[in-house]
Amino acid sequence: MRHKPTSSSTMATSNQAFMLKKTTLICLSLFSPMLLACGPDFPLQLTQDRQSNLSYLPQTSFSQQLTALAKPLPWQYQDAPAAQEYLWDEVHSRYLSQTRAFENSELSEAHLILVNTLRDATGPIEAEQMAAKLDKDLPQALTWYTLGAVAFEAKDYDRASNYFSKIIKLPENERASRSLWALYSLSRIELILSKTSADPEHFNRANAYLAQLQNEVTQGVADPLRLSLASLGEQAYILLHQGQPLPQVTNQSADDTELQMTLTPDALNKAIELYATQSVQGDSGGYDSLLMLSRTLMGKDIAELKPLLQQASVQQLLIAYWQSSTNEFAYDGQLSEMGSKVADILKVFPTDGLQLNHGDKLAAIYYQLGDYASAERLLTLAKPSGLTWWLNAKLLLQKGDQAEAAKAYAQAARHFPKQSNEALATVDAKETQQQAINADEDIATYCRIRAEQGVLSLERGEYVDALNHLLASGDEYWQDIAYVAERVLTTAELKLFIDEHVPLIAFEYPKDSDWYDNIEPINNRLRYLLGRRLLREGAIAEAPAYFPNPNLNASALTYGTELKAAKNATGIDSAKAYWAAAELARHQGMEILGFELAPDYSIYQGVFDLSDWNEPSKLAEKEQLRLSASQAVPDKRFHYRYTAAELANKASDHVPHNSQAYAALLCQATGWVLYRDQELALRYYKKYVANGPFVPWAENFGMQCETPDFDGAVKRAQANEIAEWNALYHKLKKPVVFGVLAIMGLLGVWWMRRRSKKQQNNL
Repeated sequence: MRHKPTSSSTMATSNQAFMLKKTTLICLSLFSPMLLACGPDFPLQLTQDRQSNLSYLPQTSFSQQLTALAKPLPWQYQDAPAAQEYLWDEVHSRYLSQTRAFENSELSEAHLILVNTLRDATGPIEAEQMAAKLDKDLPQALTWYTLGAVAFEAKDYDRASNYFSKIIKLPENERASRSLWALYSLSRIELILSKTSADPEHFNRANAYLAQLQNEVTQGVADPLRLSLASLGEQAYILLHQGQPLPQVTNQSADDTELQMTLTPDALNKAIELYATQSVQGDSGGYDSLLMLSRTLMGKDIAELKPLLQQASVQQLLIAYWQSSTNEFAYDGQLSEMGSKVADILKVFPTDGLQLNHGDKLAAIYYQLGDYASAERLLTLAKPSGLTWWLNAKLLLQKGDQAEAAKAYAQAARHFPKQSNEALATVDAKETQQQAINADEDIATYCRIRAEQGVLSLERGEYVDALNHLLASGDEYWQDIAYVAERVLTTAELKLFIDEHVPLIAFEYPKDSDWYDNIEPINNRLRYLLGRRLLREGAIAEAPAYFPNPNLNASALTYGTELKAAKNATGIDSAKAYWAAAELARHQGMEILGFELAPDYSIYQGVFDLSDWNEPSKLAEKEQLRLSASQAVPDKRFHYRYTAAELANKASDHVPHNSQAYAALLCQATGWVLYRDQELALRYYKKYVANGPFVPWAENFGMQCETPDFDGAVKRAQANEIAEWNALYHKLKKPVVFGVLAIMGLLGVWWMRRRSKKQQNNL
């Protein structure tokens, strides 16, 4: 139950690095009823299975609920906590304890070598022999503590206790920062001995050592290992186990033996306070102990539990545990064993005066149990809060009253921003990890409420309002934002909304960034989504302004420029422009033309296709019509490849059919769709066969393609023109000669007749 150290010289202090990492995962872990099994952490999408998502009430974090049970520490730390980590010992192929890891940074190199030499002795006697040769190379307190630690490891508790006792008797300036370590170790020895001895003085002495330790910290003694926090857990352990009969010890060692717990109201009340304070101050041992204590209470008979429920701290602890376990209340519509036990406990749960303080939380538990009548009853008695309005909204939705539910959601949202902003403003490097987590959880709750507001507005046909609410919910609900922006709103509606409400945010785009580590501001992501939509729809003049990434902005500009040039030019110049646009569409299509969601899933750079997973709910006719109007053309994965292929096909219409470029363009177009649309690939291939020249690589058409040679196409066009004139010459040569001769003959006859007539006139 208590927080056990890993060795005699250390406490198992809080894993603060782990707790800090938890804060980055709060939003995802709080509200994830279902995630895909493989791949990255797929964001939530509340617009799928809307009824279920709107009725679902996320469970809360157990640690967040412990704050109200904690008390302020009677001391303030004057030093920063030590890094809580284990170091790898290459020489002995083992991990060193946290205490030894701390000594690596605390001690000088010379002292560290000597301490490690003593610690690596085969036993306390050998260590003492080695210490006798050190003379004054080590401070006396450091030598005694190390010898005590070796003796403790060997379970020679009398010898260990002797050394630790010597340290605390030294003058303060001679203790070498080991007095707290010695006091904590002495308390641990007494608690170990209490498991095999009925002498109550073991508990009393242990408690006295812990009290002395806390007193020294109060007076300003440095406590980098936060042994004073661990001491709170040890004191709670004493309260819960003092006076219990000794267990039957067989082959177990004394320190592995567990005593029974004393579950009296007073002992429980104080123990809960100590564990909660330990937890809130960042020591995970308090959290673990309260979690185990909650499970112990849940295992008690109702009759045994009923008197304990008179303690407010026990009530709050169980409520906190239930709120963090609501996902386990029911399976397949039936109450689980845990859900049934909670329902039974609630029948004897005291409610006098409780409604004003915890009525909203109890209402949430009744809601999760499916007892909506009791939930409504408690909501009428509870103080108004974000949770009460949130629950009211869900209960109204169950009754089909969307209009009143929308009002309740608005009230719920108003209760959270102020709390969240204040929490966020007060959390800094000096605050505890628990305070940082609590602030994140408040923000996550607010985000969930705003997202549900968006889904409700979507159901009511208020599409612009839906986007407004969803955008306020943040990155966690990006897929829902993208769905409404990309598929539900018209392009004109989206553009107007972004121009009025979504300004560009200054952001330095990294040259190389993994797609799954996207930290681009959500405003910029939404503008980028609009840019791609405009470019897909041919608004090439407007689209580039919405590409915030400079590199992609340049690509969008180039794509639009090439398309415009292709339409304005003729012949091979047009073909070149079409081909340049085709290459951009094929090789950067995901970035400049891709749909954020289906069918391309630009959100995952196309690595995952979730079309079969994300089957939409039954939609209103109005929303369905909008989806049909905004779907991809064609509505197939990597749809931009079809765009690229068609551009290459258009380019082929502007080059000589007997040129290498004609074959290459159709080969590229075929290859880009070959394994996605066999019918279309065959159409391109047949076009080549009917009109194109023989090329050596034609036997692998669509798989081994050359780059179009437009310079060769120009020469081919010139040669074709000359050939056409030559063909015309040879075709017309004889008829022209005969025609000339005939004309000359006719002229000759005419001349002869004219001459003859002239002669006759002269006669």
